[in-house]
Amino acid sequence: MDLQEFKNPAPIYRPAPFWSWNDKLDKEELKRQISEMAQKGWGGYFMHSRVGLVTGYLSQQWMEMVRTCAQHARATQTFAWLYDEDKWPSGFAGGEVPTASEEYRSRTLVLLKKEELTENDTVLAEYVHEGDTYYICKRVSTLGNAWFNGTCYVDLMNPEAVKAFIDCTHERYKEACGEYFGKEIPGIFTDEPCYLMAGHYNVPALPWSECLPPFFKDLKGYDIEEHLHELFFDVDDYRKVRFDFFDAATRLFLESFTKEYYTWCENNNLKMTGHFMAEDTLVSQLQWIGAAMPHYEFMHWPGIDKLGRHVDQLVTVKQVTSVVDQLGKERAFCEVFGCIGQQSSFYHRKWIADWQAALGISFVNHHLSLYSMRGERKRDYPPNFYYQQPWWENERQFGDYIGRLCYAVSQGKRDVDILVLHPIASVWSEYSPLHRYNNYAIEKGVYDEPFTNLSKTLMANKLDFHYGDEMIMEKYAKVVDGKLVIGQHSYSTVVVPPALTLRSSTVRLLKEFAQAAGPDRLIFMYPMPERIDGKVAAIDWPEGIHRVKTVSDVIFILDGYYKDRIKIIDEATGSNAHKVLCHQRSLSQGRLLFLANTDEKREVWAKVSVPGQGTPLILDLMSGEVFRLPAVWRDGRIEFKVRFYPAGSLLILLPNAEIPAKPAPAYLDSGVQLVEQPLALQFVRDWEVSVLEQNVMPINDVTLYLDGKLVAQDEPVTKVLHQWFYKAPEGTPFRAEYIFEVLNLPEGEVFAAIEVAENLDRITCNGVEVKPLKRRGEMGAFDPQKSWKDVNFTKVPLTGTLVKGKNKLVLEGKKSNNITGPGTHLRVEDFKSHAPTEVEAVYIVGDFAVVDDDKVKFAIDGCISVSNCGNLTVSGYPFYAGKAEFKSCVDLKADVIEEGKRIYLKINDVEAACIELYVNGEYCGVKYWRPYVFDVTEFIRAGQNEIKLVAATTLFNLMGPNRVAGIEDALFVGPHTFVDFANFTERYTVLPFGIGSATIMLG
Repeated sequence: MDLQEFKNPAPIYRPAPFWSWNDKLDKEELKRQISEMAQKGWGGYFMHSRVGLVTGYLSQQWMEMVRTCAQHARATQTFAWLYDEDKWPSGFAGGEVPTASEEYRSRTLVLLKKEELTENDTVLAEYVHEGDTYYICKRVSTLGNAWFNGTCYVDLMNPEAVKAFIDCTHERYKEACGEYFGKEIPGIFTDEPCYLMAGHYNVPALPWSECLPPFFKDLKGYDIEEHLHELFFDVDDYRKVRFDFFDAATRLFLESFTKEYYTWCENNNLKMTGHFMAEDTLVSQLQWIGAAMPHYEFMHWPGIDKLGRHVDQLVTVKQVTSVVDQLGKERAFCEVFGCIGQQSSFYHRKWIADWQAALGISFVNHHLSLYSMRGERKRDYPPNFYYQQPWWENERQFGDYIGRLCYAVSQGKRDVDILVLHPIASVWSEYSPLHRYNNYAIEKGVYDEPFTNLSKTLMANKLDFHYGDEMIMEKYAKVVDGKLVIGQHSYSTVVVPPALTLRSSTVRLLKEFAQAAGPDRLIFMYPMPERIDGKVAAIDWPEGIHRVKTVSDVIFILDGYYKDRIKIIDEATGSNAHKVLCHQRSLSQGRLLFLANTDEKREVWAKVSVPGQGTPLILDLMSGEVFRLPAVWRDGRIEFKVRFYPAGSLLILLPNAEIPAKPAPAYLDSGVQLVEQPLALQFVRDWEVSVLEQNVMPINDVTLYLDGKLVAQDEPVTKVLHQWFYKAPEGTPFRAEYIFEVLNLPEGEVFAAIEVAENLDRITCNGVEVKPLKRRGEMGAFDPQKSWKDVNFTKVPLTGTLVKGKNKLVLEGKKSNNITGPGTHLRVEDFKSHAPTEVEAVYIVGDFAVVDDDKVKFAIDGCISVSNCGNLTVSGYPFYAGKAEFKSCVDLKADVIEEGKRIYLKINDVEAACIELYVNGEYCGVKYWRPYVFDVTEFIRAGQNEIKLVAATTLFNLMGPNRVAGIEDALFVGPHTFVDFANFTERYTVLPFGIGSATIMLG
């Protein structure tokens, strides 16, 4: 581990977002945005077609844009990653593959009654069950699915379909920009490929392909078409048939898609990365992809996605990091942070990133950075981590943090000595799509849930482990010197969670391991396997193996084997700090420990005890500095105390040799405290508050006329879009009316930010025509003189047109819009001359206050009066989307400043994305999460001191969704959240923005 590189990680370790290419692309704007990313500490970007794309996907112009980005990557020392599809899931090449041949279209095996048969169903078998006749059919997907650009998904178990996909996509990229492969373009992302679009069928469905029966027969020795009924009904030896079926389907998908894709990348100097569909649970991966772990063998940087504001997907993460560790892959990849809501900025990203790093993820792929936020694009699984955000200028230090974190957990080798066998084959043997009536409780209750609980409990008890996938173990596992070895890792203990069946190769391996290591190193949880390769077998396990009923029993046994492991005691409870996870790695310089408090709400004063000698060092993830950790040595162990704030983390190096380092500060910006609470000297409560940008009031209701006919009267914009505007034929004349109230006329500039206003035919305010600052069709680079916040939010001056009372803003134009629904769009044929129009929220911007009637009705008041209560949301700025300044003065007596003592300023009750501090005009730094403590020793003086805080908010209050009941607690926000009218409420949810008091402390 290079401490200089730790301080300033190379671009390849830094975060790289999904860069949403979602509009008409402009070369200069692309280069501007790349420069923004580079300046903010990001290492690259994935050029990702998303909803709203106008420039033709894979067209000559598209390729020119990709080349432009690759060239600018060289200039900015970033990486331009390819993405292999028009939206997702990968494989249909934006619709080219399924339209090229009917043979390439996806197939499925469906169970139907006679009245459910369609012309797309071919009957393969009839079966009578309990007096009813069922038809087991092959169903071929038809064209016309809006998600697939009017086409359909494809059969990725068919190698010819996969070849067509690679020819349409990868080969074109090679022709257009192959000179950058392996350099500025390091790799390509595949997104959610699957053998069955399991969620798209309202009848019992299983994966199918014409390629499957012959493959199955070669592999299993019998004809699957003679046993189709056993895949649905629990009859005959259905468990054996189902094991064989999913084993064959998984292998065929792996052979036809993943290996071919990997081989093409290998031959063309690209890294294959990305993730497969539905890796999350045993049941979901069976339904969509068979099994996740076998695919990771054939990815250069195997990956997953982890979406939503939670840290619950431990199994998903552990599956990929186990294979990465075992097979010596460079990095473990995660598409992350999507859907956590526009109110999320830095804190929740840190919380999730630390949690997944503790589990082994070493590459952070932000989801999502929007090229444009106009129209439906702003609702594309928020938040948007990009230039439109009020906090964007403070992104750099967080980019550095993620870079250091990923660098650290990429070094050396993870310390793991426990193997947990992965039970996917048992779920294969039990699963039927007919079980969905009870939410697949048979599989989930017996296998999935105990497996997940075991995994979480092991990590909580500092018993790190890997999963053993049986398909991978067939190739890479052996017993050496009393240990079970998989690739580069060896294990002294093996735990078998509840299971029905094991592979014959696994049974032989476990028996050999028990003989070499001792049978007590093999732990089985009930129910124990009673089948081999899906077939009933009497398994003669050696005497002395452990047979236990509960997860607690497993932990009790392992406690005896691993008494000397790291211990983290929560001083409040006197017992193990369950939510503090530990990741340990062996380096040439020593051992690395990463500790992360995964509790979102609660701090933990912890007593940590680690086996080892020497002086432990803190590698500060926020500054890159190296500090001596205050610790004591007792009985061959290093002991220290640390306070982990919510989502606080600590990176420790236990070096083999002495490394010079400074004493550790009392507080680290990674969210930890190393000393007892300093003495509070003085409180600061009175703030002079001022905003640093103009205020804004969104108008979210509209009256719409289509072709002269009134279709909506004062309805929410999202409802109007999805019920009327998107469905209207292209070219339909429309008139959109927005009503807003002005109590007192504001002074100075007032403008409306209207999306692509330049393409409208006419705009009037109270009958007076007003002109946008951009000319028709001008969708070029971002110009803050002409646009507000976003490249396509055009300024339209309203100064002099407003009146006291009701005001009417009217937009007239012709519908030109390629959006068809939440997350879906049509290709734009003549995209070069496309001049889109939107009927969206309109934003009135100026120097005024916004007053409200119980957060339902809002009005502009030009008599500005900002309250000094510290919360701008209730002080006339409920929708404000900028930064604000909080000033106060502190008179510090000379006798309270003790020589040799540090002086701290702690900011309390922070409701902001981040806060910067200036003391007496000097910049003191920026903080993103608790404890919000600044060391001001060098800046503060005896006597009068000016304290100034600059706080940034987020886009949530402005863009929501904030008329959905309970939205502040929603863990997953997507396009459909904005049209959730079953939970619609007239009263807006607006989150507080501001700060409370501050405390001057002496320590």
